[in-house]
Amino acid sequence: MNQQTPIPGPNSSQAVPASGERYRPRHHFTPRKNWMNDPNGLVYFDGEYHLFYQYNPHGIGWGHMSWGHAVSTDLLVWDELPVAIPETDQMIFSGCCVIDWNDTSGLGDGTVPPMLAYFTAHDDATKRQTQHIAYSLDRGRTFKHYAGNPIIDLGLEHFRDPKVFFHADTAAWIMAVALPREHKVQFYRSTDLLAWTLASEFGPAGATSGQWECPDIFLVPIDGRPDESHWVLKVDVDNDFVDGGSGAQYFVGDFDGTQFVVDPERGAPDGDLVDFGPDFYAAVSWSDLPPDRPGPLWIGWMSNHQTGKDYPTDPWRGAQSLPRTLFLFEEKGRLRLGQRPAQQITPPAALAETQAIPGATIPIFTLDTPAAKRVLLTSDTDARFRLDLSDDTQVLLSIEVDRPTGSIWARRASTTGLPPAFARSTACTLPMTQTIAFDIHFDGYLVEIFIDGGRRVYSACLFPKTSPALGMTALSGNVSIRL
Repeated sequence: MNQQTPIPGPNSSQAVPASGERYRPRHHFTPRKNWMNDPNGLVYFDGEYHLFYQYNPHGIGWGHMSWGHAVSTDLLVWDELPVAIPETDQMIFSGCCVIDWNDTSGLGDGTVPPMLAYFTAHDDATKRQTQHIAYSLDRGRTFKHYAGNPIIDLGLEHFRDPKVFFHADTAAWIMAVALPREHKVQFYRSTDLLAWTLASEFGPAGATSGQWECPDIFLVPIDGRPDESHWVLKVDVDNDFVDGGSGAQYFVGDFDGTQFVVDPERGAPDGDLVDFGPDFYAAVSWSDLPPDRPGPLWIGWMSNHQTGKDYPTDPWRGAQSLPRTLFLFEEKGRLRLGQRPAQQITPPAALAETQAIPGATIPIFTLDTPAAKRVLLTSDTDARFRLDLSDDTQVLLSIEVDRPTGSIWARRASTTGLPPAFARSTACTLPMTQTIAFDIHFDGYLVEIFIDGGRRVYSACLFPKTSPALGMTALSGNVSIRL
């Protein structure tokens, strides 16, 4: 097949959905077939958002890791392209892409700036993970491996997931890479994108229950104050984190081009949770966004290491989240990370409110897929209420809000055919105002709930037997609904 010819993916406007794919989402990227996990190499170039991802070209289970590839011009419709970096005698693990605008690496041909892919090469025979480069001169459609690989080799079995960016203040390229078992992020520096020198390490810190993976570091603006930004370091924890599952934590601090340190006054020394749902992992931010499309902007794998391999989708397994714009906001003297869908819901007009009767459940709406809905809930300071997402057979997801304590509990029910670990109960706290907004995105089998303008986010996979309906039960106090 000509590798310059796009393959219409299931999310493409050219695609014809196959029969029997009842859970196939429309606004979230999924490959036409086979296994997909971590997003990789997100980069904007020549009018296209590039999404590379961990992919098995040969089956629906994890293995033969290669970089799949899709592109979009609007972050909604994705065209799936041929595999960009296929497995060799080593598997191609997670990493990143940058555009070498000035051909600093010397890997260009003098006509177009090269697209550099940094990835972890996993050698199953030697049990060694090393950092490599591949480069493309045709907009990411094909890549060549750099002759000087590996560029970093510590002789370790677990050493992976490089993220590269340019640090303007010190005029150097920075690579963040994980030492998973040591619960550390290493920072390397380079001036030519080829030779890298260790500058510092961060960690252990925060959650160290599982392996650390997929670090990312970026400047994030404070909401409403775009000229004021702070550094955020994100790192994922693969196990025993969100109610025993996978998840991501972040730290707010300072980065001087050499070392990252948590800001003791604005950041939590033990880190904060990125998403309190069970299915958001390995998020990575887009590089090389133009000035008229400011970031940070990222996307994450909507699955987890415990139960994602068993999700009942066919002929594919794995989906990416909606692209999300990141912001910081102040809360109790700290800076916290917020997330909003890159494609926003239009705020509702002021409609008549429906008053809830304590103990009674009020149907709100049925979620035909895809759906994007906003629910505004106004309550007394002593109120407690619950949102239930149900199909005709069971409650799939309950979210209970306790205004006096500022607590939000989310409980995902077990599903027939999936392991017991699929059932998860997680919680967060949120300083609450009289009216709380819930922006609910439901698509195929994916639900992303942005609470209070994205100050808390819950992401999960659900498998309803029929179109799910949302209802609200007032447990105590006065509660009213506005849609």
